[in-house]
Amino acid sequence: SNYASTSERLQDQIEANDGVRMVFEIMETLPEQQKMIIQLRDVEQYELDEIAEIIGMKPTAIRVALSRARKTVREALIKKYNYGVS
Repeated sequence: SNYASTSERLQDQIEANDGVRMVFEIMETLPEQQKMIIQLRDVEQYELDEIAEIIGMKPTAIRVALSRARKTVREALIKKYNYGVS
C-alpha cells in the first residue's frame, strides 16, 4: 500500500538524520584543527588549497589532518553502529 512506502521512506529519513547528527556529534570531539578542516572540506566544500590558506598550513598537512579526522569519525561511527549505544 501507499501508506507502507510512505512509512518506510519516513523511517529511512529519520535514520539518515540520526546518522548525520551522529557524525556532527563525533566531529565535535575532534581536536580543534581537525574539526575545522573536516568542517571546511566535507561540510562547506572548500578546496584543500583554500583551507590551507585559511588555516595557514601547507596543503599536504591539511590532507594528513583531514585523513586522520575522517578516520576518527569513521571508526567512531562503526563503533556506535556495532554496539548500538555509546
